[in-house]
Amino acid sequence: MKTPIYITGSLLLAAIIYAVYITLPVSDAGMQMMGVLGFVQLFYSLFSWYKVTRLALSPYIVFLVAAYVFTYGQSFLCIIGKVNPEYDLTELFLPSSIMPAQLVTLMFLNFFHIGAMLSNKGNRRRINLTLQSDERYRYNQVRGIRKVGKLFLWISVIPYIVDRISVLLVVLSYGYTGIYMQEEKIGIFNIVNILSQYFIPGVLCLLLVETSKSRRRLYVFLLVFEMCFWLYTGGRSNGVIIAAILLMYYHICVKPIRFNQAVIVAVAGFFFVSLLGVIAETRSDSDADLSEAISKGFGDSNAFYAAVSEMGFSQYPMTATMELIPEMYDYRYGSSYFYALTSVIPNLGFWDLHPAMKYGNMNAWLQNAMNLNFGPGYSIVAEAYANFGNFGFLVMLLLGYCYGLIFNVNERNRKNPLLLVLSFIFCFLVIKTVRNSFLATVRSLFYYILPIYLIVVYYYKGKLIK
Repeated sequence: MKTPIYITGSLLLAAIIYAVYITLPVSDAGMQMMGVLGFVQLFYSLFSWYKVTRLALSPYIVFLVAAYVFTYGQSFLCIIGKVNPEYDLTELFLPSSIMPAQLVTLMFLNFFHIGAMLSNKGNRRRINLTLQSDERYRYNQVRGIRKVGKLFLWISVIPYIVDRISVLLVVLSYGYTGIYMQEEKIGIFNIVNILSQYFIPGVLCLLLVETSKSRRRLYVFLLVFEMCFWLYTGGRSNGVIIAAILLMYYHICVKPIRFNQAVIVAVAGFFFVSLLGVIAETRSDSDADLSEAISKGFGDSNAFYAAVSEMGFSQYPMTATMELIPEMYDYRYGSSYFYALTSVIPNLGFWDLHPAMKYGNMNAWLQNAMNLNFGPGYSIVAEAYANFGNFGFLVMLLLGYCYGLIFNVNERNRKNPLLLVLSFIFCFLVIKTVRNSFLATVRSLFYYILPIYLIVVYYYKGKLIK
């Protein structure tokens, strides 16, 4: 079995990175070398996952690349000296603060990947769908997924339309920042927004089990509309996530992307990321010209570097957290994860501020601790460190194992439509959590993944085929 070999390789790579790190000068050159080591680790992680699962593009790959871009993106650009000055972390921190954060980030991401590989069970036996029981279970899964998809659309379509019109009107009047200037709604007063969030999971449920080409085109059109809507209104993260979902759907469910097509996708990806950089400059302007923004984005390498620099600014939480903890604040010893679990209890007016938001929102904590006038976000690696320091690698190992179980689209999972649907929806919901607190992941699991699983498996008898 290949998995133990590549896990050993990851451990060896971690040892090599640490050995090189302790010899590096604490300087810009040292940070550049750490950027090179990060690139090597990312390449090895992608390569090893491909060798273990035989999939070059999957929900796990998308999540892993997002994790590296957000938590280590500026370190990559540091190699070629292309970090945008507006977002440059070296203007805020010394190399003596940045380099330890780089090391801990790489170690944590390495163990996250090891955990994901440990979750891969491989294909122990060939699945024989000619068995009558297997055919029945698969049929029940498809039937249950369709019912859940229709239920999600039924409860969300009106709130979805209302919410999107509301967002559009605000953006046209005040720009993208106007969204954050609105009065925050909680509990039942936020019901429209809450219900609208079931629309895309509903579309994915139906798309991934649909056999009619005309209906598949309709569902793809709805996803393309969602992507374009967010790119137009300035919600770049949502637009990028939908684009990634569409690309994965084509590769896994329609036709695998070959090498020559991958080159085209890579070039298109460069233009797409460049466009994100331009949108960042124009989204606060309600009078911005979209066509002009698109023309600027295509082929503008500076826009590409600006976009990656901004995304890579999510290195800030780890660097700042390591300066604050344990020098000024104690380790949390799992408390942020515990309070995140309480987020499954809806706030029906019991609290002015939900305990999960009060004690589990690491973004708000960091903003207050650093006395910032903007939300710095947070990251999956920074939260592990804030709770357990250098022993946070154990948390990352566990998270990697859990994420790998859901994200792995191997032969068995593709023979189980339910597992494929859960993998896509979980990817859609949690990609942004690489730059957020754990509580967003808890809500995704409890309010979306768990209900789909329970309804399909227990109500519609869609038992998983082993």
